Amino acid sequence: MKGRCALVVNTRSHLVSRKGSRLETLAGKDTSLPLVHFEASSKFDEAIGRLVQEGCDTFLIEGGDGTVLAVLTACYNFDPACLSRLRFGILAGGSTNLAHERLGLRRPTVDKLARLASATEALACAPPVLTSQPALIVEADGLPRPLVGFLLSTGALALAMDHVQHHMFGSGRRGPAAIASSLVKLVARPHHYLAEDGEPLLRPSRFSPGEGGRCLPDGAHGFLLASTLDRLSLGLSPFWGDTEEGALQVTYAPWPLKRLRPALLRVATGYGLSSLEARGYRSFASDAFDFTVHSPLMLDGELLALDQPTSVRVKTTGDLQWIR
Repeated sequence: MKGRCALVVNTRSHLVSRKGSRLETLAGKDTSLPLVHFEASSKFDEAIGRLVQEGCDTFLIEGGDGTVLAVLTACYNFDPACLSRLRFGILAGGSTNLAHERLGLRRPTVDKLARLASATEALACAPPVLTSQPALIVEADGLPRPLVGFLLSTGALALAMDHVQHHMFGSGRRGPAAIASSLVKLVARPHHYLAEDGEPLLRPSRFSPGEGGRCLPDGAHGFLLASTLDRLSLGLSPFWGDTEEGALQVTYAPWPLKRLRPALLRVATGYGLSSLEARGYRSFASDAFDFTVHSPLMLDGELLALDQPTSVRVKTTGDLQWIR
């Protein structure tokens, strides 16, 4: 880590707002470290781009999945080629922390963070442990720019996840266990929970596959899930495609959602996933995938309420470097 390190904090994220920020503590001890507070505006993108331009090659990020999404997106849109030469370290800070769970810093004390942020020769002789992992690039009609994240969903799953975050989380009740228990409630009583339009959350929406669609059907679908991660929160693995065919993993659920509860049990155990093919579920790996959908999209916990139908292209970055 020979370049400069920058700190990014979302002070409004769930854990940071409750427990305080370790990166703010670090910035107070070392005022030479640039500190950027997350805000959903062009000023944030400009600040991240300026840091990359000034030679920052390491970003320590404290926030949830949406904050990681914002940093990756800002870097990519400043210069797509820069992602391959940057390093990222994640501290859990939000309601959903999938990126941290799979790729984040282990036991990030302030002293450890200070060592990572230093550019000393001692650190060069004992570099940090790095994990390589690509991310998703999502392009869609109505998006002003590509977004870079890890988990994309459509249809009933996008609606359900948004409902869970905004209507089923209690005060202080966050994280993967809370998400999982809320989704179980939705599945147990699918017609009990309604969206803002008064219709059930679990509903069909029109889906049309494009290039890379692997013969997925054109018509009503339950949901689609795409990620570059082989496992999601709580160790769930809903993908069973051949990963040698690409870093992008896709699982498609038909409508009606046939035997959804047994299907979720297979996802939880990782046993017999390929048998879901007989019920219309599909899973495959690819380098890129195009589709058109008549439903909202959700990327890393952020609902993308675009005009419908929406034409979407999903592809992957090269390997990104994650400090552990």
